[in-house]
Amino acid sequence: MSETAGCKPETSFQIALSSLRQADSPRFGIDLEHVQRLAESDAEFQPIVVHRETMRVVDGMHRVHAMRLRGHHTLAAQWFEGDEQAAFLLAVESNVQHGLPLSREERKQAALRILRCHPDWSDRSIAKMSGLSAKSVATIRQKSGKEDAAPEIRIGCDGRARPSSTAAGRAAAAEVIKQNPTASLREIARQTGISVGTVRDVRRRLASGQEPVPEKQRKGCTESRASLPAVVDRRSVASVSDHEQRMNLFDRLRKDPSLRLSENGRFVLHQLRTQLCSTEDWKRLAPAIPMHGRSAVAEILSACADDLLEVAQELRRIENSLAG
Repeated sequence: MSETAGCKPETSFQIALSSLRQADSPRFGIDLEHVQRLAESDAEFQPIVVHRETMRVVDGMHRVHAMRLRGHHTLAAQWFEGDEQAAFLLAVESNVQHGLPLSREERKQAALRILRCHPDWSDRSIAKMSGLSAKSVATIRQKSGKEDAAPEIRIGCDGRARPSSTAAGRAAAAEVIKQNPTASLREIARQTGISVGTVRDVRRRLASGQEPVPEKQRKGCTESRASLPAVVDRRSVASVSDHEQRMNLFDRLRKDPSLRLSENGRFVLHQLRTQLCSTEDWKRLAPAIPMHGRSAVAEILSACADDLLEVAQELRRIENSLAG
């Protein structure tokens, strides 16, 4: 779900402090005590991240001030290639993951800004990026007035589109359970577009004689069952299965300390996550591309796919040569 690809660790370089602009940061200001501690330490700083187009610091403003206190005129940096919105997302993600922790109010304001730009992102996705709980993001969404304006479909952490309300999905799941009581939770979830946990709750409610949709969700539930697929074809199931397989592989890589605890390793994980999400985004956006532009978009995507295939083949070649 992330849109923060574009920073290349292997291309770090020295940049003049005088050329840098103030960060578009989730922070409300600079912590001078933290700057002093950094300046007085003997630590060699990790490269800062700079948005090439605007020269704004994306990640590392405290390091910039610390280097000035040390009397330096340059420091190590990496370029970020992307738009300003993507740069802000990376700034939030970076500040949540390392360095001086963001205050709760800073995280709330960051979540609000992300919500305004991406109302179709799920509460859990925004929570993961901003360092808040999904419940807190839901409250921010409600107070911001974006709850009613948000699309019926929201994009989750795994890049998959799901209904913002589970009411229709619950009703569809109840029908599937009645027609096929032995169907697995996962299969029902695939058919109806809701989570396995929600399907489990529907089955439990039906078994106890309750309505599949809780009372608080029934109001306004007027969607027809046709709006959610009662049955999916083999290609759709295969697509979901393939995506789940990729996500499982990614989860295993994400737990690997050799990747998680190194700068380049974290960047590899970041790029992989972005790639996984962007593929799902393209599937969702494809119908919205104007007819006259589809050929050009297809050509660009095809060329990118060829480049990625070459990289994949090279990785396999290296692995095979080492194994031999």
